Amino acid sequence: MRKIGIIGLGHIGRLLAHQLLVTMAVDELVLIDRDNQLALGLQSDLNDAATALTNQPRIIIQDYLALADAQVVVIAAGDSQRRQQNLMAELTINHTMVNQIAPQLHQSGFTGIIINLANPNEAITAYLQQQVKLPTKQVLGIGTVLETARLHRTIATAAKLSPANVAGFVYGQHDGQQVFAWSTVRVNGQPLDATINGHHLDVQQLKINADLSNWYTLHGMGYDAHAACVWTQRIINAIMTNEQLGLPVAIYQPQYSTYVSFPALIGRQGIGNLLLLKLYPVERAGVKTAATTIKQQIAALQRMDKIND
Repeated sequence: MRKIGIIGLGHIGRLLAHQLLVTMAVDELVLIDRDNQLALGLQSDLNDAATALTNQPRIIIQDYLALADAQVVVIAAGDSQRRQQNLMAELTINHTMVNQIAPQLHQSGFTGIIINLANPNEAITAYLQQQVKLPTKQVLGIGTVLETARLHRTIATAAKLSPANVAGFVYGQHDGQQVFAWSTVRVNGQPLDATINGHHLDVQQLKINADLSNWYTLHGMGYDAHAACVWTQRIINAIMTNEQLGLPVAIYQPQYSTYVSFPALIGRQGIGNLLLLKLYPVERAGVKTAATTIKQQIAALQRMDKIND
């Protein structure tokens, strides 16, 4: 039985619940939010929508104990709008969010895989793992998956090819110190310094175009919920089918002694083998800088614990 939980029913949580329902990717869906009326309303709406489907999943609300036998729980709680005001404001509110959610998730007996969408993604994922007391391989964040997807689309557009022809990763930190690892990028199996489909690709312009794509989304809508939901479901599918899919998610990387966005294989076990690709020296330095920033954010979260004691 495919059982998935979503904690936090804002834009992304609601859209993900709808997507899992209409693609018939779930048999039981557990929805939790601090707003009881919102959870009840969403349950009612999704049950009405399910009447059009051949699959009728069971939708449970506001019950942490129902998560005990779920394979995956997605953390979509928090307030991403705070990032536009002040990073520390977002850290503070998501510190509170984790401390409200983690004890109940731990007490439920949940032993599956957690996918965190809250920001700053790597630091909050690390703090969540500490609080929920699951092995690091079972707690991951969406990391730089969206940045990598934008890069693939940007390269494909410039080369007039399908994004499926593009491979490579963005490392580092989601919405922060991003490391465009050009050393890992291949288009039709060729490195970027080759002529691709008759085009010479300028890496600086590619990075500008990828950043612009993110700016258009955030400036126009204020959030990137659709891309986040589709890629979250892609990660869920990899877990459910034990696909061993390689993506740059937020994971604990022993080399840096912290969580950082780094490519790894994703399957039923959560995080499997890391993809230890050979990076340019400047790229390795960039990942190290990102790891240092993430450690500082984790330290700030831990100082908040001491203040609250």
